[in-house]
Amino acid sequence: MQPGSSIQKAVNNSSSGDIITVKPGTYIENIIVTKNDLTIRSESGKPDNTVIKAKSSGANVFLLQGDNIKISGLKAIGATRSGYSGICLSSCSNCVIENNKLLSNCYGIYLLRSKGDKLSKNTATNNLQYGIVLGTATDNTISGNTALNNGRGIHIGNSDGNTLSGNTVQDNSVYGLYVCPRSDTNQIYNNYFNDTNMTIRNGIGNTYNTKKTAGTNIVGGHYIGGNFWGKPDGTGFSNTAVDSDGDGISDSAYKNITGSIYSDNLPLVTSKSDTLKPIAAFSASPTSGNAPLSVIFTDSSTGSPTSWKWSFGDGATSTEQNPAHTYSTQGNYTVALTVSNSAGNNTVTKTGYIAVGTTASKPVVSFWGSPRTGNAPLSVTFKDSTSGSPTAWNWSFGDGTFSTVQNPKHTYSTAGNYVVKLTATNAAGNSTLSKWNYIIVTGTSSQAPIAAFSGSPTSGSTPLSVTFTDSSTGSPTAWNWNFGDGTSSTVQNPVHTYSTAGSYGVTLTVSNSAGSNTTTKSSYIKVTANSTTNATIPVVSFWGSRTSGTAPLTITFTDASTNTPTSWNWNFGDGNYSTLQKPRHTYSKAGNYSLTLKASNAAGTGTKTRVNYIKVT
Repeated sequence: MQPGSSIQKAVNNSSSGDIITVKPGTYIENIIVTKNDLTIRSESGKPDNTVIKAKSSGANVFLLQGDNIKISGLKAIGATRSGYSGICLSSCSNCVIENNKLLSNCYGIYLLRSKGDKLSKNTATNNLQYGIVLGTATDNTISGNTALNNGRGIHIGNSDGNTLSGNTVQDNSVYGLYVCPRSDTNQIYNNYFNDTNMTIRNGIGNTYNTKKTAGTNIVGGHYIGGNFWGKPDGTGFSNTAVDSDGDGISDSAYKNITGSIYSDNLPLVTSKSDTLKPIAAFSASPTSGNAPLSVIFTDSSTGSPTSWKWSFGDGATSTEQNPAHTYSTQGNYTVALTVSNSAGNNTVTKTGYIAVGTTASKPVVSFWGSPRTGNAPLSVTFKDSTSGSPTAWNWSFGDGTFSTVQNPKHTYSTAGNYVVKLTATNAAGNSTLSKWNYIIVTGTSSQAPIAAFSGSPTSGSTPLSVTFTDSSTGSPTAWNWNFGDGTSSTVQNPVHTYSTAGSYGVTLTVSNSAGSNTTTKSSYIKVTANSTTNATIPVVSFWGSRTSGTAPLTITFTDASTNTPTSWNWNFGDGNYSTLQKPRHTYSKAGNYSLTLKASNAAGTGTKTRVNYIKVT
């Protein structure tokens, strides 16, 4: 596979046991894999230079619906609409997801009704809601992953028998780890947790440490045992626990896991002994390109270093933890990082790690379109073949419309001869090519269209959002969809949500000036009931750390609602609001204030108001 070709097409044409190798570049599509025993991997093994960007933000970048599928070395971005993921495993088993980067999606990786899968060495960062989510997922192994700067780090919902070890979870805004009360017999050990909030409910048979075993743990200690329970401000249990024998394990158990009856009997700490000095490690993005090349370096060292020294290979250095450096001259550069703490230092060197090419020259513009002639409306696909690595494109189609997409698709609705012009730009400048009378559009089509369509996904639980794609031939100008549940649409490519379980037939009628055509797919969409519908509406309760005082009066409010709410909406009575579970608010003026909390879960919303609850003098 190389840029410009379709990964989905390669998947459709593959057989079980095939390996699809993807060359570096950016691919814009949403990919559905339903075949078993299939591997999709990057040629370079580097996710940052092999990017799969969602064509539709309202669909998963990868949706896996088979067994023994392997996804490796890819970056999946752009599935930003609620509930969609960089990689979603739906009813899969024995799949391997490793060395991928999930960035800027709603969810990073989503295991839904899946069993026996392995997630390892993946990085989920800057995803809107979750880094890694398990929903009704059993007997999976989650190891060596990083969940960083997401809304929530790792979420285990209604999932049993999973093993989480060697994962790094830190700096997530809502919480780092959540284990719901319907999750049983999960083993969670040797993980690095460094988040303000960690919420663990009482399942059955969950454990948070393994037997004390000799070996280097995730923070550089001598033994594998429990987890490192830290906080970014340094006040976490493992940040402050006593380790008098210097074995890297706290002298006391961690018994105050929020919301849980369970304890970590062997919690990890960072030792100050000479044998527990940090271990240097780092990555960079990008690692190749033309000068001037700006590179962001990311420290991933273990053992809690307190100082960093970088050598970029061109004579420049830095003491920042995560520096950015610009290479201005062509060459291959060796990068070294030395990390230190009170126990000592360690150095890692990557030879020829950054490859910098010559400064780019202006692009030499070239393009083609197909078809170039036909009746109106004429849909033409344009393909850029410009050399010189352009980074921006500006098309003029000759009919008063424009596009900045690299390979656009444009429809001419009126007969005429059209001049097509493309301007391509890179760091060195821009160039333009005009092709006169390149597209020739004749009269209106005299042939009725032939209806055809597809939907994705075609099965799932309520509420199920399905994207329908028109693939009709014969240039239709109007579309009429019947979704089988009493609703319809006239949009060419609609998105429809099924809220009730059932099997639905879908019908599409397309038409143009020559006539119309209809196709029906019986029982095409299969919707099952969502298990969360058995949930009960929250019974709302709350209290404040104090209820009276002089202005300015600062109060911490605590939610005490039952039935596991998942979202909160506070009205403080003075025109201010919050969606945190435990907000902190300051009343600046005297008065009596009524407080209202709305708490919601999948079953609905409960509300409680306390009149004149806060009295400010």
